[in-house]
Amino acid sequence: MVPPKYITDYLSKFFGNKGKFSSNGQEFVMPSLFIPDDWKCHLSINTETGLWQDFKTGRSGNFIHFVSIVENIPYHKAQAKILFYEFEHGSYTAPPVEIPESPLEKLEGLLPISIHSYSDSNPDIVRAWKFLYERKLFDMNEEEELFYLATQGKYKNRLIIPFIYDNEMFYFQARSLGCETPKYLNPVGAFVKPSHILYPFSYEDEYVIICEGPLDAISLQRQGINATATMGSSISEVQAQTLAEFEGKVIIGYDNDEAGARGIEKFDTLRKLKRMEEFSICTPPHPYKDWNEAHQKGLDLKEWTQNNTHKYDYEYITYSMLSSL
Repeated sequence: MVPPKYITDYLSKFFGNKGKFSSNGQEFVMPSLFIPDDWKCHLSINTETGLWQDFKTGRSGNFIHFVSIVENIPYHKAQAKILFYEFEHGSYTAPPVEIPESPLEKLEGLLPISIHSYSDSNPDIVRAWKFLYERKLFDMNEEEELFYLATQGKYKNRLIIPFIYDNEMFYFQARSLGCETPKYLNPVGAFVKPSHILYPFSYEDEYVIICEGPLDAISLQRQGINATATMGSSISEVQAQTLAEFEGKVIIGYDNDEAGARGIEKFDTLRKLKRMEEFSICTPPHPYKDWNEAHQKGLDLKEWTQNNTHKYDYEYITYSMLSSL
């Protein structure tokens, strides 16, 4: 969901001289984006939800989709643009719900962790370094610091995995380094949910592998494989819509467990609703549960994905069912 203030500000800026708000401010009516000289104003937008419909052409969608059409940019770029706004204006409130502060503003005392942090005088930094090194998550050829340790606040002593777009952190995941529960803490605001986020990946590549968590996506990226993560094994409609904009091959690579199998079935259902092309599937190598576990063991995951990616069709499903008997 997009903040109503963003919606009204955006419409006023781009279409203030073409359309008009209803008397109660809950609807904006404007000319169609898809036909010329629509003086009857067939396009209507709900300013609370951002859902829009063009009654002349029958087209409809959410506000992220609307922004992508207006500015002629990919869906994921429109989504990132709105996410930046949400974090920047975290103090906005809409009665009767109070919008919490931006999650990024709550990150306190961040200490960078790099491949050279093994000799740091801070034992917590060394602990975080050991966690990352054992899982082979450092890029041994780069000096940049892609991970952090939070030393204060809600995420204290947790590894911070940043999500970077255009050199800006727009989201993060905080992972425990020990037995703390829950294992993962995701920043949750009124309009920003983990189910709305995909771990950053290349939209220009020929394919993308969909993992459950960012550490799995990073493991694949370390081996030169384009990968993202859906923050769990249950893909959302927002994530599916974003992937529907991807022009390459979509490959599901959820974990080798029951939750992963349920996630694959859900994705197939959403894929049909979104009228996406049939996707492919490539699960982590057995007997490993996930991609990072296989990555730690030194398996060549690029070769594995090249040889073990199959179209998720009736033939594959039937073969899988018979193999499990």
